[in-house]
Amino acid sequence: MLKKLLALLILPVATLFVLAGCAAPSNSSNDRDDDDTSQSDEDDEEEADEEEEEQPEAPADGELAEPGTRVGLNEWLTHSYTTLDDGEALISARLVSVEPATAEEAAFIVSAFDNGQVDGYEFYLIHVEEKKESGDTVLYNDDYSFFDVVDKNGDQIQEITLIGWDGCDTFTFDEAFDTSGGVLTQCYIGAAKAGEEEPAGVAYTGGYEDDNPYSTFDGKPLYFIND
Repeated sequence: MLKKLLALLILPVATLFVLAGCAAPSNSSNDRDDDDTSQSDEDDEEEADEEEEEQPEAPADGELAEPGTRVGLNEWLTHSYTTLDDGEALISARLVSVEPATAEEAAFIVSAFDNGQVDGYEFYLIHVEEKKESGDTVLYNDDYSFFDVVDKNGDQIQEITLIGWDGCDTFTFDEAFDTSGGVLTQCYIGAAKAGEEEPAGVAYTGGYEDDNPYSTFDGKPLYFIND
């Protein structure tokens, strides 16, 4: 029986800066010099603050990871998870591999798009393992859509989803995962053109919580990156 394949090109989040208005030009070069110096001082202070911010340490296995924690290959991090019916659980994840797609896999990915949207890209298959640590039932829930493909700097980059492809698939939480310590392997497809930053891992950006501590916008994701 043939599966219907749904191909999705997921664009990374872009930030747009819009010039809202222009001030009248000053007749004084000293005013401009003072403004430039003040802005330079503010930039230096911001850079210093960023350098002083310490990276959270990876916790022991099974302990809740602090938002913003970054780990490498095969290191588990545990995060909170809220189900669709407001249940609470702890789930652990780890990055297992980041590998270039084979020639056969790459050809299949390209063939899934009719209009050449992914021509010129190189593809990477990223595998993440998950296991439930404790908490309420998570049966038939999922969180695979809360992982974003990122580069070595933790910045979100091009991601491709092929729904129905056995070569790289994602899964909902089954009974073995929920009650018997089963481990699920999720797969993600990252893409980059020549000269661009390559996919290096994933960032977990949280789930259904009202106050999401792992949010990209008002929290800090968990980073799983193969340095």
